[in-house]
Amino acid sequence: MKCNKKCSSKKHADINAISYCQECDVFMCNKCINHHDEVLDFHHKYNLNEQDITDIFTGICKEPEHKKELNYYCKNHNQLCCVACLSKIKDEENGQHTECNVCSIKDIENEKKSKLKENIKYMEDCSVKIKNSIDELKKLFEEINHNKEELKLKVSKVFTQIRKAIDEREDKILLEIDEKFSKNYFKEEIIHQNENLPNKIIESIERAKSIEKEWYKKKLNILINDCINIEKNIENVKEKNKNIDRCNLNKKKIKFWPEKENEINDFLETIAKFGKIIDGLDFQFKEGENYVLSNNGLICTKNNGGDNWNCTIVGNKEIPKNKVSKWKIKINNFAIKSNTWNVLIGIGPDNPNNKENFYNKCWSFICGNSQLSLKSGNHTKYKQYRSLSKGDIIEVIVDRKLGSLYFAINGENYGIAFSEIPKDDILYPIVMLNDQNQMVEIIQS
Repeated sequence: MKCNKKCSSKKHADINAISYCQECDVFMCNKCINHHDEVLDFHHKYNLNEQDITDIFTGICKEPEHKKELNYYCKNHNQLCCVACLSKIKDEENGQHTECNVCSIKDIENEKKSKLKENIKYMEDCSVKIKNSIDELKKLFEEINHNKEELKLKVSKVFTQIRKAIDEREDKILLEIDEKFSKNYFKEEIIHQNENLPNKIIESIERAKSIEKEWYKKKLNILINDCINIEKNIENVKEKNKNIDRCNLNKKKIKFWPEKENEINDFLETIAKFGKIIDGLDFQFKEGENYVLSNNGLICTKNNGGDNWNCTIVGNKEIPKNKVSKWKIKINNFAIKSNTWNVLIGIGPDNPNNKENFYNKCWSFICGNSQLSLKSGNHTKYKQYRSLSKGDIIEVIVDRKLGSLYFAINGENYGIAFSEIPKDDILYPIVMLNDQNQMVEIIQS
């Protein structure tokens, strides 16, 4: 609330106050405050331009009709009150603390003074903690910004490589077109070479007619030589005519695939969908049977039930729909035994132990028998990956938009494991442990 108080000095009663002294209980204008501070600079003052006037303590009750000294303390509301607040007649203006546990401020002095020391210590500790928290927050913010820019740079590099690959592919295909047309079709020089052929034939015809007319007028050897030349010209014309016919008969068509618009659009759609921004799913394991949790629910150890499929651990966060999520599970204790799957890592409903759910609504990665297999309901795909050992990290990537599930081992992605994950089902991260003392850990992103 903006202050509209006037200066308490009679000389400056028409000037707005800019400060209030709590000890002197006076409002001061810009002229009075200088004189006040020369003598009483140690007094506690309020800057009325910076502070809400309702926050200023004057020692007088703020109830509109009371305007009495605050000499009492209400223990129920931890609040100072005046005599009007204690009035036995309770109405809209009086008696707000009639039924409360009230004492004089003198009676509460020692208690508040003692409490003040505790509060000072608490605020000092709190100040240090808040400062440290803000410093950590600044570091985290810098790290977040660094990660954001690093991710953007990585994406830019990928798409730069894609554009470069497309440009190179275009150049290669255009060169291939030139090579194929050059190899399969005649070159333009053939046209230039044979453009004057009809004229040469006409000249040969005229020459032959001239020889025929002059047959008995010239020496025989000259006439025979001219006939031989004409015959050679005819052979040359026949050969060139064959070449021209061959060029005209070549109707071979060279095409570019894909040429249909829908095929091109399918490829463009694939490019448009290329790349995914994946959200790390931060979660902890829920409490359950036959295992104990440690490290704030990030580590799970099977401590009961023996070697049997009686230990299923579910994450405490649902896998978001219409998003791509990922998380990592580290195998901290793992012993390969024959004829056992050892550890299953995957996704499923909140109660995967239910037989129907386990066989119809769980999709998992089997870490056992020195091989990695995939299980969905009653069907098990024994797809060979690589051997697992203690310390390996299994990354689970779920694309709820496309209904796809991927698994990666120590950062190496093995492609789509399942492509029929329901997009609308409520699913959670799950881990199943068979052997006693097996231990797995969530690696937070």
